[in-house]
Amino acid sequence: MTPTRGGRTGPDKQAARRRQQRQMASAPLFHQRPPFQGYQEWLIPHSATGRFMVNADAPAESRAFFSRLEELLLPLYGGRIPLAATYLDDRIREGSIPLAGSGPHMVRRIPIRELAAHLGDHGQPDATECASDLCPQLNCSSGSHDQAEHAVWQHVHHLHAAGRLLLDDHDVVHLAEPPRQPGGRWRLMDEETVAAPRPRSLEGA
Repeated sequence: MTPTRGGRTGPDKQAARRRQQRQMASAPLFHQRPPFQGYQEWLIPHSATGRFMVNADAPAESRAFFSRLEELLLPLYGGRIPLAATYLDDRIREGSIPLAGSGPHMVRRIPIRELAAHLGDHGQPDATECASDLCPQLNCSSGSHDQAEHAVWQHVHHLHAAGRLLLDDHDVVHLAEPPRQPGGRWRLMDEETVAAPRPRSLEGA
C-alpha cells in the first residue's frame, strides 16, 4: 500500500476510525472505560449458547440471579453486562435511587416513580413511552406488578447502557456524558473524570 502523505489518513486508518466510532456509540460502557470499579469487570455468557455457565447444583439464588440477567439485562446491554448494571438493578428494586446533585457531596434518594421526571430529557424517550411488557419477576418495590414502574426500570437501564448514567464506587447515580473521542474523558455533571483501565471480562461468570 502506498504510504500516506501530507498528514492525510489512508483508507485503512479511516475505516479503523469509523469502526472505533461505531463501537464507541453502540457500547460506550464497554469501549469507553468509565472511571469506576463497576465497569472493570463484565458478565459475559458462553459464546456458543448465549447463556451463563451455572452448575446444576448451584444455589437457587444463584440460578435465579443469572436467569434474570439472561432474560432481562443481556438484551438491554448488547450481550455483555457490567457489574455496575447489577448494582443499579439492585437499587431500582429497593424502590429508590441515590442520585448525585449539582454540588459536591450532594446526594438524594429519588423514588422510582419520580425518577422519570429527572431523566426524561437526557437523550432517550420518556419512560412513559418505553415498552412495559417485562417479566413480573422484576419484583416491583411496591410488592405488586406495576407497569409504569417497569417502564421506568427499562428507561433507566437504557440510559445506563447508553452511557448517560454512571454508578460511582458508592452506588450513587450520576448523569453522564461519554467521551467524544477514543481515550477521552467522561463527564459527570460539570466535572471531567479520568478514564479507568479497560474492563476485564468474567467469561461465563
